[in-house]
Amino acid sequence: MPRVFHLPDPPANPVRSPEVWIPGESRFTLPGLPGEPALDAAMRLPREASRGVVLCHPHPLYGGTMHSAVILAIAKVIAEKAPETTATLRFNYRGVPESQGSYGKGLAEVNDVRAAIRELRANLGQQAPITLVGFSFGTWVGLRGAAEEGGIERVALIAPAVRIFTFVREDAARFRGRIAMFLGTEDDFCSVEEAQGLAGDLGATLELFEGFEHYFLKGRRRLADSVVAFAVPELSSPNASE
Repeated sequence: MPRVFHLPDPPANPVRSPEVWIPGESRFTLPGLPGEPALDAAMRLPREASRGVVLCHPHPLYGGTMHSAVILAIAKVIAEKAPETTATLRFNYRGVPESQGSYGKGLAEVNDVRAAIRELRANLGQQAPITLVGFSFGTWVGLRGAAEEGGIERVALIAPAVRIFTFVREDAARFRGRIAMFLGTEDDFCSVEEAQGLAGDLGATLELFEGFEHYFLKGRRRLADSVVAFAVPELSSPNASE
């Protein structure tokens, strides 16, 4: 069983990453599901885009936003490597500055993920493959959102915090696509052994980053390159999604 880790009380005024906008992105208000809060979001939608990637940020009570460093690094690498073929959508969960509503304890945020998926799908067309990428808290809400909404081709889970959030086999059973996990070997919220167990439960591949901790401070570019290779398989093979 994973060792339970108790987070400290969230700060009253969490430190958040500065806003950074990627060339080609448009900031907009993302409609929530019916009756749900509207969300602050940014989408990069190339005219010839044939794949989309939804990016889910870390814990909102501890400073997580769509500008968090890991999420931003991945969005930048996608824009660099697949500038004309891959759309990205990143967004702030409810209660995060400029998004309506309030923190939903990781339950309501699943609907925020679903709203983001629907928005990207509406812009790309129903047949375009979509990848969901989640970091830390974003893995927990992202996988459940992908499972509930359906139609997601693949999910990337970066630093799943199994000592804080409970991942269940039912999520994998409901999700029909591919799952890949990415973990630093020095992560305080998930040991290598715990990650291997979770990967087995979810039917996921697991890539380890030796000496890296939860936030990948030693090399976010290396992480982003690996995640994007999975998230946008067309970069290595034009027929990868077939």
